[in-house]
Amino acid sequence: MYLGHSLYEGIKILALDKKTIKDTAREKNLEEIFLSTLFLNYIIVVILYIISLLNNGFTIEGRALNPSIFYGLLMIYPFFFNLVVYLVYGLFGGVAELLEKKAHIKPLLSVGFHTAIVYTVLFYFIFLAFTFNVIYGLVLISGFLLYFIYAMFVVLKTVYSFSGNQTVIVLLVPFLIIGLIALIISSLFPNLLGLLFV
Repeated sequence: MYLGHSLYEGIKILALDKKTIKDTAREKNLEEIFLSTLFLNYIIVVILYIISLLNNGFTIEGRALNPSIFYGLLMIYPFFFNLVVYLVYGLFGGVAELLEKKAHIKPLLSVGFHTAIVYTVLFYFIFLAFTFNVIYGLVLISGFLLYFIYAMFVVLKTVYSFSGNQTVIVLLVPFLIIGLIALIISSLFPNLLGLLFV
């Protein structure tokens, strides 16, 4: 019941319903939505595992995914996903708090986990799109990133009542930090993605 309610609220947030965003930001208990996201991810992991067994693994552009690494990633994915959501929304909330002392991280985390439960389903379809055609997968993930930026702008503005300029600052700083981290990782481990394939 709570899972269905959380999905419904997450969809309304992603539809940029400002009343739902404000109501969700005022929620005090993060544990239930955290566990709901974790539970849904484990359901999806089980589905992917069964599909993989029936299909003798997954392939992308004719290249088979390394089963040992793929199944290992599946095992840690649900918890890792929640951790990434916590860190990403915590980073945006932290920058907001640095800009305005009255702003706090927790309201944004609450909104973030409600949207993450919808992102869980979206990532499942994006992964399946990559297994059918890389172009489809790239189009979907590009569309997701563009919408994520726009939705985050609206959420930050609504939760913290920031001006347009303040919202842009809070939006850009985390992306610069995340971009630098991604650049460092890709420089240190240039063949990291290659490990996924046989």
